[in-house]
Amino acid sequence: MNGNIIDDAYELASTLPLTMREQLMQQMQHQFGLRSNEGDRGRIDTLRIPQNTPFKTLDPTQTAMWGEVFIIAEVFDRLVRYNAERQVCEPSLAMAWESHADGREWTFYLHKGILFHHGKILDAEDIKFTFDRIISDRNNPCRPLFGSIESIEAYDQLTVRFVLNKPNFMFPDLMSSMCASILPRDVEMNPLHPIGTEPYRLTRQDSKLLVLEVFLAYFRGRAYVDRVEVWQLPHSAKAESVIKHDLFPDAQPRAVQHEMQGGVYMTFNMKKEGPQQDVNFRRVVQQLLNASELSEALGSTNTQAAYSLIRGRAQKQHLMDSPDQGESWRQPVEQPNGSAESALSVETSLEQAAALLRCSSYQEQILGLWVEEGEKMEADMIWFAERCKQIDLHINIMPGDPVNAVDQDGFGECDLIYTGEVFNDHVMLSLIMMYTFQNTLFLIAMNDYWKHELEQACGRIVMIQELAERMDRLIQLENRLIQEALLLPTYSFKEEHAHHDSLRDYRVAGYGLPDLRRLWVKRRLGAAEEDTSYPVYIPL
Repeated sequence: MNGNIIDDAYELASTLPLTMREQLMQQMQHQFGLRSNEGDRGRIDTLRIPQNTPFKTLDPTQTAMWGEVFIIAEVFDRLVRYNAERQVCEPSLAMAWESHADGREWTFYLHKGILFHHGKILDAEDIKFTFDRIISDRNNPCRPLFGSIESIEAYDQLTVRFVLNKPNFMFPDLMSSMCASILPRDVEMNPLHPIGTEPYRLTRQDSKLLVLEVFLAYFRGRAYVDRVEVWQLPHSAKAESVIKHDLFPDAQPRAVQHEMQGGVYMTFNMKKEGPQQDVNFRRVVQQLLNASELSEALGSTNTQAAYSLIRGRAQKQHLMDSPDQGESWRQPVEQPNGSAESALSVETSLEQAAALLRCSSYQEQILGLWVEEGEKMEADMIWFAERCKQIDLHINIMPGDPVNAVDQDGFGECDLIYTGEVFNDHVMLSLIMMYTFQNTLFLIAMNDYWKHELEQACGRIVMIQELAERMDRLIQLENRLIQEALLLPTYSFKEEHAHHDSLRDYRVAGYGLPDLRRLWVKRRLGAAEEDTSYPVYIPL
């Protein structure tokens, strides 16, 4: 490790007994961060990031895991890019675009001379190929996002026109999504070794290491960091706070806090028969999984009780707003006392949960609760299971890997599901994707009826031209899911990055991940010929 031969150190550590392996893996934490080395090619800056979850796919139309999205964002570009600071779509591969007034036709004009990583020049036929690949495959999980595309025409090398079968005033926003990453048409898509146009090209991907090398011909200019390595390390029992302390033993790190968009929630396996098909039972769980009580019992400085996945709507009274009078989201459900009062307007308590349970179809069976692996979320569910026990609701907690849940298409015999959704900075687009991209954990849990309902609702929302009205309708849609007790938010959370003071312009972008294109190093004076390292803690 001292000789920077981390590859051999990893191989050795993986063969040793568990206790020794754990100790060595802790020592290997010092190898991560940004390292500058002088060699025959001059100075090479390498950013090393540890990760515990292996990459299953880097196909932008398939993945729903944020670690994979981080790599996709550095390899692929899209026609447009969302500017979170200005909250508008801006040019990327396309230098401009225009539409008909009715929102049924969109034309994009491409930059000249953009190179893919294998040397091919981007043209309009690559755009057509990318989206034909999606809409021609009925099983493609992102097909509902682009299902309104009726035809795609490459006018010339730099002009492509999309004709839609219905208005879509969010079409440029959809084109900024990771699902809309542009592929070259002359090579077959390899889901673990993709080719794009972004500032980094993938040069290695195996069970222990993924490597991104800077792409010198990137059309927006060379990135500063030469190489990014993502190392697949075994799960460590070492707490994050201890890891950060070990990385910065001599000085306080510069911390970057990022309030994540989205949040943690519970839903139900609606594909499986059971008491969860009964709204009264789902409201039992809604009563038991009280966000404020959970936060009071197990909360931390990085979490905050939430009653919505939309930041700014965390207060409970927002969910009491009545839906648009032109739509009837739900019929009142008869409560145990004979009133037609909404469950959300009743104070959450064990007594109310017990009363609802007696009116539900629950028959004292043991229900499986799938919880996303992780110390915090598993602790949440231990607390929840204790609450269930007090009203004779029997729960069996089953920690699971979200990658496997997507890969194996479902949650098996589990009845309840506790997970989270991480949004990017474009919250409106993230909500549309959560409800229509078929590989989100939320949609994997839904049955065909609810998938159809959500797709139809989102299809109507994108037809609305006014941005504020679109957001209002998405809020109403979330209210409907909460009132139906299909979406039970519990808390939002913050991630804290930490880095050495020499790393400059460290900014957290979409999905709470660093924007590598902005990162640069202010070298210490007199260190020009030395090998140096700059600790970084990135919560991947």
